[in-house]
Amino acid sequence: MLPAIGLLAGLGGCAYPGTPVPVAGNTQLLAGEWEGTYSSEQTGRTGAITFSLKAGTDSAFGDVVMIPSRAEYPPTPAPELEGRPPGAMARVLRISFVWCSDGEVTGRLDPYEDPLTAERIYTTFEGRLERNNRFRGTFISLYPISGHRVSGTWSVTRKPDP
Repeated sequence: MLPAIGLLAGLGGCAYPGTPVPVAGNTQLLAGEWEGTYSSEQTGRTGAITFSLKAGTDSAFGDVVMIPSRAEYPPTPAPELEGRPPGAMARVLRISFVWCSDGEVTGRLDPYEDPLTAERIYTTFEGRLERNNRFRGTFISLYPISGHRVSGTWSVTRKPDP
């Protein structure tokens, strides 16, 4: 879940390490630099994923950049939004925990607010390691107040060692 990688780099400069993420299980499978994307057909939202873990450690650095669908932008920009590029509506979501075992990964994001309703969203994800150093999986976002449940897909690929 990648043009948005440039956006992520722009949010914190080229050396942006991401948010610290506790990692448990077989951390060796996650060692390296990972980049990818996510999307949800239900919401039209897409974004970038970055993740980095050094071998032999139990903490990684990573974030998800959420880019709202065009339908979520106001037809007439509010005064505080005028002059801002569409990407300015994107925001960084924090990965709060990752577990990896037997080629499978699960985790969750810190709760965050829906860009339209401000309702708190709780997101979990799961995926499986495929050939070619790629994890591919699904995510589910729960909206406890309204009872909505939204799903989507994501994938990340390990960057080659320099």
